[in-house]
Amino acid sequence: MELFADITLYWVIGFVIAGFLAGYIDSIAGGGGMVQVPVLLLSGMSPLNVLASNKIASLVGVLMATIKYALSKKISWKVVSIAIVPCLVASYIGSRLVMFISDDVIKWAIILAIPIAMFFLFKKSKKIIEEKTEVNSKNIILSTAPIGFYDGLLGPGTGTYMTISMKKFLHLDYLISTASTKPLNFATNVGSAIAFIFAGKVLWGIAIVLGFANIAGSYVGSHYAIKGGEEFIKKVLVFVLVFMLVANIIKILFT
Repeated sequence: MELFADITLYWVIGFVIAGFLAGYIDSIAGGGGMVQVPVLLLSGMSPLNVLASNKIASLVGVLMATIKYALSKKISWKVVSIAIVPCLVASYIGSRLVMFISDDVIKWAIILAIPIAMFFLFKKSKKIIEEKTEVNSKNIILSTAPIGFYDGLLGPGTGTYMTISMKKFLHLDYLISTASTKPLNFATNVGSAIAFIFAGKVLWGIAIVLGFANIAGSYVGSHYAIKGGEEFIKKVLVFVLVFMLVANIIKILFT
């Protein structure tokens, strides 16, 4: 088990900054991996080491966000209790599968997922409060478990996609959707992390540095999400999706 890679102090500082920004964005709208993963790749780490170390850092960051939202009583525990095990299992399966998929397929899968998410984000739906909505087990699992699988398989944007899915298919508002996504995202990270740990792909020194930075960013980000409410979260969701789309197109054109 490797504790530290051959990384200079300048890269460590870069990891801290990227980790904080990733935790901040992830706690509000998801998509923090789109900040953290490219920085790790630029440092020269192998893609699987990047995915594994990123997953450990994201796990502790989303745990902090979960605690903040839970203390503010914004999480729908009904949704979480039904979806958490299917999401964890789906994520583990996705992480096992990604080790056998080509890089080209992965890149195009990420690209195609973004406009689909933007379609659902901007498509108008009736505003229905949770208590008056038929939120049954089948709907909850169908709207969350496939995204748990995506988290294990690819990862970037999971929180964003799950927030939009809960808003669209379960009719929760954006703040409740964002908050409820965090414990589920924690579960998917656990499932994925188990797969990567047993495969020996985690660079623990880097993962720990990123983890502390993620915790700090998540604490600040969840505070502003709770304070800013639904409109603030929707603006960040739009920013994250546009950023993800542009970043992935640039990556395909220049690599």
